Amino acid sequence: MAHLKQNNYQELYRHEADTPSIDAMMREVLHRLGNIDFEYQVEVDKLERSAADQEFKSRIMRRIRAAHHERREPYVELLATLRQRQHRLSHRG
Repeated sequence: MAHLKQNNYQELYRHEADTPSIDAMMREVLHRLGNIDFEYQVEVDKLERSAADQEFKSRIMRRIRAAHHERREPYVELLATLRQRQHRLSHRG
C-alpha cells in the first residue's frame, strides 16, 4: 500500500546544512506533507468506493489513519523545528 512506504525525512535532516535557507526546507517539508495527505485521500476514496462491508471498511480505515499519522508525524516535527529555528534567527537582529 502506498501509505506504508518508507519515510524519507532523514534525508532532510542530513541535507539541512547544505540547504541555503530554512524557507526552502520548509517548502520542501510542506510539499512532502501535501503528497502524503494526497496519497492518504486516494486510499480513503478507494476504500469508500469499495463494495466491502462496513465492519471491514472500518478496520481498514483505522489502519489507513494510523499509517498516515505515522508517516506524517516526523515531517510535522521537522517543520516545527524549522519554524523554531527560523523564529530564533529572525529575532537575532
